[in-house]
Amino acid sequence: MHSARTTTRTTGARTSGAGTGGAGAGTTGTAPRAARWNGTAGSYPQWYEDPLSCLQTTLGGVLLEHGLRPVEVLGLSCEFVFAPEDLPREEFYRPAQGDRGVAGDLCPYHEVESAWTTGADADDLIGLIEEHSGVVVAVDNYHLPFRPAFHDVHAAHLVVVPGWRRTAGGAVEFYVSDAQPPRFQGWLAAEHLLASWLSGNPSDTQDVFFSSREIGGRVLTTSVREQPGELTADRVALALRGNLDRWTGGTAGTGDRLWTGRAGLGRFVERLTEHRGDPAELRSAYTLGWSMQSQAFLHGRLAQEFAHRSKQSPLLEVAASADRVVAAWSNVRLLGAHAAETAGITELVPRRGAELVHAYEQLAADWQLALAKEWTDV
Repeated sequence: MHSARTTTRTTGARTSGAGTGGAGAGTTGTAPRAARWNGTAGSYPQWYEDPLSCLQTTLGGVLLEHGLRPVEVLGLSCEFVFAPEDLPREEFYRPAQGDRGVAGDLCPYHEVESAWTTGADADDLIGLIEEHSGVVVAVDNYHLPFRPAFHDVHAAHLVVVPGWRRTAGGAVEFYVSDAQPPRFQGWLAAEHLLASWLSGNPSDTQDVFFSSREIGGRVLTTSVREQPGELTADRVALALRGNLDRWTGGTAGTGDRLWTGRAGLGRFVERLTEHRGDPAELRSAYTLGWSMQSQAFLHGRLAQEFAHRSKQSPLLEVAASADRVVAAWSNVRLLGAHAAETAGITELVPRRGAELVHAYEQLAADWQLALAKEWTDV
């Protein structure tokens, strides 16, 4: 993260049409955006699917703003990745992989990038919005009037903030878009957003998963460049090959920062089994599992939609296997969340872990079978 910006802005609302972006930490610039969002109309694009977290829904909104279908971008990739030294404490947690940021990790087959940066006050946030034509902002639900947790539960979350304005009285307001139920978009007084954005997010017994880590003025900037046209069978096949290669070529060595693919998942399950008597250690599977589960869900949705559209029947088996990965993650996540109250936990952890491994192995086998077929675009 780089230091907070201190540039002061005094002029009105921002629309997406003028942004050309610049160099943030880890970014390489933002292509000019079409004038899709208009603050007066209040129609920022929103996208939500169960069981996605705010990481996918906010990125999905950004992709929609650029004229892309989120399922066709976020649904191409499916993999396992775990950072053994990380302590996941946020709904939007995902282990960092490449130099294109979390957006690049989730969209490896498109020119999408992101970078985390920080700010300390309203002027910093305005500067980031101006520079990047809107940003994704980390928040604490406790301070947001439109969230059910308002003044009740501390929990980390993400929202899109595409614009700002000054009222007739001179007060600053930010436009906030949150696709997660109960769904909200509209102008919000700066005091609410800043309290949420700068929150200490203290430990909260009502949400032990997503509290206990300071929000700290974090902002995710994004870059979406010129993208390929309509999704083709060749591009889907390329993605399946990439997914299969990452699965079979995964690593889980003692000195590896990331455990990935088949080897990484096997070691992850071994670690869960070793700590099956420690509920606090098992709890991290709930948080990590959300990002993995969401990715598998989107991969299954993409495979199913494209199979029906292009008559590529092998992709229906890929879709079914991806859904089995989703179900297996549900079992592992719920077990991790409720380990302290679950009878027979020592027997259940290795069993659920083995089911998860089997589900991924079946998905990999179906990738291989699909790649063995001769595809034709219809």
